[in-house]
Amino acid sequence: MNSSNQPQSPEGTENLISLTIDNQSYSVEKGQNLLQACLSLGLDLPYFCWHPAMGSVGSCRQCAVTQYQNSEDTRGRLVMSCMTPLTEGMIISLKDDKSQQFRETNIEAIMTNHPHDCPVCEEGGNCHLQDMTLMSKHINRRYSGKKRTHLNQFLGPLLNHEMNRCIGCYRCVRFYRDYCGDKDLNVFGSKSHLYFGRAESGVLQSHFSGNLAQVCPTGVFTDKPFSHHYSRKWDLQTAPAICPHCSLGCNINLGQRSGSIRRITNRHHDEVNGHFLCNTGLFGYEHVNHNERLEWPLKRNNEHKTTDKLTPEQAQTLLAEYCETPNENCIAVGSVRTHIENNAALLKLFGEQQFYLGIDDSHAQLLNMLCSAYHDTSLSPISLAEVERCDAALIINEDITHTAPRLALSLRQMSRNAGLKQAAKLGIKYWQDDAVRNIAQTTLSPVHIVQSHGSELSDIATQSIILNSAAQTVLLQEIASLLTTHLNSQAEQPASSEAKAIVNDLMAAEYPLVITGVQNRDLKQVSLSIEIANTLKQLKQDTGFYAVTQDGNDLHLGMMTANSHPKNASQGLDSLLKRLNSGTVETLIILETDLYRYLDKSQLDDALNQVKQIVVIDQLLTKTAAMADLILPATSFAESYGCYLSSEGRLQLSFATMVPIEERLTPWQWLSTQIGIPSYCELVLWISEQLPQLKAIETFAELARFNELSPFRVARQAVRSSSRTAIDAVEHVKEEQPPIDLNGPFTHSMEGVAGFRQALVQPISVLPADQWSPKWNSDQAGSRAGVNHTRDQSSSTTSPWTQGVQIFSPNPQAKRELGYQQTHSSMPLESEQIRLTPSANLYADFELASYSKALTSLAPHKLARIHPETASKWQLEENQQIRLYSDRSQVALECLFDSNQAKSTISVPTNYFRQLGTWARLTPLPAQKRSETSTQESTQPLSNEEER
Repeated sequence: MNSSNQPQSPEGTENLISLTIDNQSYSVEKGQNLLQACLSLGLDLPYFCWHPAMGSVGSCRQCAVTQYQNSEDTRGRLVMSCMTPLTEGMIISLKDDKSQQFRETNIEAIMTNHPHDCPVCEEGGNCHLQDMTLMSKHINRRYSGKKRTHLNQFLGPLLNHEMNRCIGCYRCVRFYRDYCGDKDLNVFGSKSHLYFGRAESGVLQSHFSGNLAQVCPTGVFTDKPFSHHYSRKWDLQTAPAICPHCSLGCNINLGQRSGSIRRITNRHHDEVNGHFLCNTGLFGYEHVNHNERLEWPLKRNNEHKTTDKLTPEQAQTLLAEYCETPNENCIAVGSVRTHIENNAALLKLFGEQQFYLGIDDSHAQLLNMLCSAYHDTSLSPISLAEVERCDAALIINEDITHTAPRLALSLRQMSRNAGLKQAAKLGIKYWQDDAVRNIAQTTLSPVHIVQSHGSELSDIATQSIILNSAAQTVLLQEIASLLTTHLNSQAEQPASSEAKAIVNDLMAAEYPLVITGVQNRDLKQVSLSIEIANTLKQLKQDTGFYAVTQDGNDLHLGMMTANSHPKNASQGLDSLLKRLNSGTVETLIILETDLYRYLDKSQLDDALNQVKQIVVIDQLLTKTAAMADLILPATSFAESYGCYLSSEGRLQLSFATMVPIEERLTPWQWLSTQIGIPSYCELVLWISEQLPQLKAIETFAELARFNELSPFRVARQAVRSSSRTAIDAVEHVKEEQPPIDLNGPFTHSMEGVAGFRQALVQPISVLPADQWSPKWNSDQAGSRAGVNHTRDQSSSTTSPWTQGVQIFSPNPQAKRELGYQQTHSSMPLESEQIRLTPSANLYADFELASYSKALTSLAPHKLARIHPETASKWQLEENQQIRLYSDRSQVALECLFDSNQAKSTISVPTNYFRQLGTWARLTPLPAQKRSETSTQESTQPLSNEEER
């Protein structure tokens, strides 16, 4: 093998080991098992039970190879490569008759009870079992006996269940129970009569259950939403994109056919999502296909009380007329769910003073605080892979299970590090999963959680401390004070036992971690979190810090108005409402934001009625769009190129999967004439000049001149595609020319460079549009990469097109004092007031995901959670309705008693928390009025009929 294709260690040859495989010498990294080494070398060795993220258990026996004792040994012995550590000079064979015959015989036994239903199975053509069967040369079927059969279960709206296809690899329960920590899926039976499912039919509770369709090497678990609009893999146009929902920036592959998104699969990124996505990331794509999507420019005709459809030219002309309003009378609202480029175009058109962020004021201040901290202190956010390598953690009042689920999954893996270290002392490698778990037992790395209500991570928590906001602040101040005494070598200050335990564990750790977030809108707590992490960083250089923001692309908004507004001010929606009520605004342009999700309906209606003309640029007919005088249809993330900035500070480019639907344009293109920037490259360069922290965005300016850089395009469609004619044969026999994409490196057909050959021809390196290579046709071909479990290992791929660009770097010299003032009162102003906290939920909080029926069916009933003692103080009964009202909004909710809720607080759904604020007055409602005051508002936008 060419030495240039061999994996190189960052430490050079000291970290390499030599071995001989089928008379060929290789060098690979130490610490792996033999199966990992073979796969990393590009050799074809079949396997089922092994997974790079879950290690080895040796249950399928399919990866057998022959190992020879020395060069004189001619017989050798069979070993299971996934259970065999690498040793210097080892000699093995994959192609000898003994191991090949064993693998063929073994898979024939595995397939004894399999129904061989490939033509009707949705995994057909995308099946790991098919790949491995053919690779093992088992082609003829000899068994003629009766097969065992099972009854299938209902597992919820996300997965189909077909147990008869099971081969007993145990991957599903290992992923579900051992990796994710959920317990409602298990294996029942023994020997050849195994059943993988629930004790009873019912909805799977794990927020990562959708990954079972990817983890399972057969068709036992399949994607149920995909079944509703199924297409074979080779008929899908596929391209890499970024998940638009939470702030983690997970990498995904989007597959579309005939102008609709059919499925999302995980795109492996070593430092972010690894091998797995949460359910919202996997299934939250239906907004692209929704029947309320906007496809043409629309104008309100007040004279005839109709809606007129416009041409793009007419819409551009009308937009120019509206923007002729004097600058001080024309304002704009940005968005947290659009690309950076679109917000920047709006900012350039109106300037910082007239540009309002599409979030509430406190959220804007928190984002500004975080961006300032990353610039002025030694802190910078770490990646999720680095989170997994830490050995102690403090989570400060952020329910990451729901606001950043993939981070919570990484934290679960981090909690195992103490057990891994314990096993390593006995010579057990991290990938020897059963042995590690047997040695570790209940040994966990310390995880301390300070929160307002119970957390789903409490099962791995050393301490789960439930306190109200004021008590949390006191505890954080104690922690900060104790760390400061360590830093200054002073005598220890008096503090609570909880604070001392937290500080002791953080100080004892080699790689401590502090996690905070913005969901509670508490500036004082976030400021203290930064202070704690910054002080700890000075004590321990390898301290990690992660601040979870709330939406897919909100962090960059913290930079956009920082130049003209002080840190204690903002240009959020609260400020917007005041501006609108002043009556001086003639033109309001709203970019991809439904204001009714953030502001009270009656207050917003009154404010919008004072505006002469409203322009909405959006992809969906939201409640806000229904108020517009002019609607400009925007492309979804599946139809446009653009950048996201994750809460890690990783700038990533999302590629378009399909051509824009009908007359849709990206928002910056609608504004391009007004801002005088006709090209993407010029817009990116303007962003770089105006926002120095985003200078790295220049990296992606090359996209605009891709044609000059390379004559090669990457196929969006698999090489196995039967042809374009066959796809459209139900409509016509004419073969239409595929659309031409002038903006990116992909072509809308199979007539491009195949994914597995891209590295040979691509000057701009992107991951395969559709992973498809000889003998490795399933999606699992992309998960052959190993997982690093040591801090000094990192991804060997450094291309910004695949890895993104980190825009924040630590400043070791910075020791700036952090002293932000809390803008919200820490005490109630009136005796009737009570502190509110948000009850985050993965299936209810993300706007675009709320258009997916499968996900909304999993959203919980909207309730107000209250501690029984607090309820007694207010003389409340369980299930009684209460009215919560503030100066911003009011809402009526049924209350639920919860002993895991902090006293003197009420937890409400996130949407209501955004509208009400952090404090509200409480009024119990008489039983007879409950039905009259119910405000269980739908998160779905109203249909046209409902709007009328």
